[in-house]
Amino acid sequence: MVSKIVKTTAAGGAGFLAGLLLEQGLESLTGLDFVDGLFAVAGSVLAALSVNRELVKAASRNIEQMFGKDPLEISESEWKQFKEANPKTAEWLEKALKV
Repeated sequence: MVSKIVKTTAAGGAGFLAGLLLEQGLESLTGLDFVDGLFAVAGSVLAALSVNRELVKAASRNIEQMFGKDPLEISESEWKQFKEANPKTAEWLEKALKV
């Protein structure tokens, strides 16, 4: 769980810096004044979502390995079985998919 937080935080920070640089570059090139931090926040959110997407894919592979089928095809009882075997992953996956 800590590595997920570290990866998301690192990606969010990198996205923030990239967005900040993009904002400064666009302002200097176009002469337009954007809302301060707009691109920085957008970059941070997009980067964090990208990391979360990779984590969702990893959880999906775990479900495929456990049941031999696509995660969208598992039944409610299979989901409960997965949750019992992998409570932290299931909890995180439920939270990630609510975004």
